[in-house]
Amino acid sequence: EGGRDFERRRFLEAVESFQRIVSNFPGHARVAEAQYYLAESYFGMEEFVSAAFEYERVVDTYPSSQWRDDAQYKIGESYLEQSRRAELDQSETYEALNAYRRFIEDNVDSPLVVDARTRIGELRSRLAKKQFLASRLYHRQGHLRAARMAYEQLLAAYPLTSWYWHGLAQLGDIARVEGEIDEARGHWQEVLQGAEEEKLLDDVRQWVAELDLE
Repeated sequence: EGGRDFERRRFLEAVESFQRIVSNFPGHARVAEAQYYLAESYFGMEEFVSAAFEYERVVDTYPSSQWRDDAQYKIGESYLEQSRRAELDQSETYEALNAYRRFIEDNVDSPLVVDARTRIGELRSRLAKKQFLASRLYHRQGHLRAARMAYEQLLAAYPLTSWYWHGLAQLGDIARVEGEIDEARGHWQEVLQGAEEEKLLDDVRQWVAELDLE
């Protein structure tokens, strides 16, 4: 019954069936499967907090089952779905990162490792954007020392994200404002050599041209 309801996307009814199996038949051969699909049903309902909890129960209670690896990966997916825009609190982003990293450590041969690494890249980019926005706020308010430190932290923590190049470009702007023309030119030349985003490249080319005119 639970499986039939799940296939029909009647997730609430599926939850009731799978929960009865888990609660009433803890020693049954299919209880691990029921636990996994209980979590999947919550995920299908977009109740991601409950889904993460139920996936964790698969990992903790049935570590030898065939459902364990997929459940551990879906813990990360559940936190990813809860992750908020870069401007907001990123607690769920960190939870997702930790979940994907644990998955990779525990399942080095899983084909899902490639997906987990991709997710980690996406989440790190979101954290990098948050750091960039905080840095830019200092910058716009004229707190150049604080902005420089914040941009440098961005570069140190997230070198493999596109936001690295945005931060480096803004460090060039701070250097220009402070009269460090060679430093500004060096930062911008590095951006032109390494960045791929056309809008950023156009902006930096314009800034370099303005330097040349000065």
